[in-house]
Amino acid sequence: MSLLSRMAQMAVALLRPKDLMEIVRGVSGPMMAKLDKEEKMAFIQNFVEENLDKMLEGLGREERAQLMNALLPRILEEFPLADLDILGAFSDENP
Repeated sequence: MSLLSRMAQMAVALLRPKDLMEIVRGVSGPMMAKLDKEEKMAFIQNFVEENLDKMLEGLGREERAQLMNALLPRILEEFPLADLDILGAFSDENP
C-alpha cells in the first residue's frame, strides 16, 4: 500500500458515515468515468466481492433479509431482469 493510500485510509477512519458517503458520491462519478466498460465491470465486481462480507458483518439473517428487501427494488430497476441468467449464475461452473 502506498503512503498516499495509508494516509487516505487513516483520514477516512476518522470520518462519520455521513461524511464518507458525501466523499464517495463526489469521487465515484469522475473515477468511474475514467474506466472503460470492462474495467468498470471488473472494478464493481471486485469491490462487491472484496467488501460485502465486511459491510454485512454483525448483521443476522433477519437484518440481511430486511436489507435485501430494501435494496431489491433499486437492483431490479438498474439490472435488466429479462437478460439475467439466474440459473447459470448458480451453476457449478461459477465460483
